[in-house]
Amino acid sequence: MNPNILLTAFPATDIEALYWWHVADGVVQAWGCDPDPMLASQACGPDEARKDVFVIALVPSHLTSILGHEAISDATESQALAAARLVAKAHSLEGENVHIVSALDGAGDMVTAMVGRDVLSAGLVRLQALNLDPDRMIPSGWLLPAVSDGAVSADFGFDRVVRAGNVIATDEPAFRDFLFADLTIEPKTGDAFDGLLIGAGEKGDLNFRSGPFAKKTQRTMDSLQKRRLGWMAAALVILSLAIPLVQLTKYHSAASEADEAALANAAIVVGEQDNPDSAEQALDQRLIAENRGNIMFPVPASALFSALQQAPNVSVARMAYGENGVVTATLSAIRNEDINPALIAMQKAGFIITATPRTDATGSAQADITVRAP
Repeated sequence: MNPNILLTAFPATDIEALYWWHVADGVVQAWGCDPDPMLASQACGPDEARKDVFVIALVPSHLTSILGHEAISDATESQALAAARLVAKAHSLEGENVHIVSALDGAGDMVTAMVGRDVLSAGLVRLQALNLDPDRMIPSGWLLPAVSDGAVSADFGFDRVVRAGNVIATDEPAFRDFLFADLTIEPKTGDAFDGLLIGAGEKGDLNFRSGPFAKKTQRTMDSLQKRRLGWMAAALVILSLAIPLVQLTKYHSAASEADEAALANAAIVVGEQDNPDSAEQALDQRLIAENRGNIMFPVPASALFSALQQAPNVSVARMAYGENGVVTATLSAIRNEDINPALIAMQKAGFIITATPRTDATGSAQADITVRAP
């Protein structure tokens, strides 16, 4: 629990001053009644951040209604507390306009506390106008202990309250006579009263700062977390740059190994070469010398048949191949216009062609062509 606590009265009306108590290191350091409790209490020292002060707002007993409920057998704690809230709501005259919280007391019995939603909303606005955003809002009477015999009372300045078991009410003669007539009431004053305030940090169960009134938390990072985040961001950048560099190194290494392997294989045929380009040129010259390479029959022939696939109405009537690497052929079609797409396709592929159109005895269009690799 935060050792630096500021307890302040929950503002039920537009009052000019609020009662407050500053508890630090297990001792009530100061108390008073001022328009600005935070400033007056000096809970925020010159070197302390406001977030280090744990603020508890004490809701006056006349605004709250606290009920005790019998335990429910064969039910989990959450189920029992939910059932207690439903019972409390059924006993409320305000219906939906109440905020209800529930808890288990020290004896294991269920306790509910309710307060008007509009009261909570208005009081929170007043506190926030004083730069106070309470971490908890609890009934002031909940600070009093539930004694087994008799009752206890306390005067908070803004609220006089008496408690017997889980019955908590404003300490007025009418309530004393009606609710606590047969009980001995022990007032908590002096050090005993300070003990109630010091123990307020442990009284977080009946907390009205829940549900729609829960405090919005702001996520902050300390200097160590910021440094870690900075190192993580730097590591991510380095890793992002390292991955492509490693891959590029691998590619260069693989390419160098492939070039060395190619030169080793080429050396068997054309002898040692300085680089892959010179090896490729030497191999081309060797193929030409042996009537292979681009002047071999499959090269221009495959180009011719590939072009004919784009002209389905054209057929090959004759084909021949010369040692000079030239393919001669006769193409036949119904019209000369049907042959032209095949000739254009071969030209676009880079082959050198000649074509002589003619008409045979049947009237079909024919073209005597030559095809030579570049």
